Amino acid sequence: MTEQGSQQEKPNSLEDIKGKVANVSSEKRWAMSCYIPFINLFTCILTSVKMVNNKFCRFHARQGLMVFALWVVAIVIGIVFSTLGLMLWGIVLVLCVAGMVIAYGGKETSIPVLGQFAMKIPEYYIFKLLTGKIPEQDEVVGGVKEQAKPDSEKKETENKEVSENIDKK
Repeated sequence: MTEQGSQQEKPNSLEDIKGKVANVSSEKRWAMSCYIPFINLFTCILTSVKMVNNKFCRFHARQGLMVFALWVVAIVIGIVFSTLGLMLWGIVLVLCVAGMVIAYGGKETSIPVLGQFAMKIPEYYIFKLLTGKIPEQDEVVGGVKEQAKPDSEKKETENKEVSENIDKK
């Protein structure tokens, strides 16, 4: 009876854990990596470059950059006021874990104050500076994504505008 009980309570094997990680989509992995403490600046920039046409990943890359900025502020304040700095470090760690959980859930939940600043980051210019290229499928202007219309939709829009102008005359 003890053998059966121990088999049921057996912890997950390494292969089970690998299987669960393999089932997480690439987008979620990139988004989650933006919240890894200490290296999130690097992972946010890498995510912005590699996943430039993915709105979900860009959203989390921006927020990850703001969490990194708060991390730097916590370090600077910690040098002067150690207690306040430790409290800020705790907040940053909670934000990192919360960001990973939100990214794993596939949501785009904004951090209350930092999220507003994050949406003002001009990612189009950052991408162009880092790669020298312009994003192909989507146009990102001033941090706002605008879908590029297919040629057929552009022609339909132009036809409607022309017909409206003719009707007005």
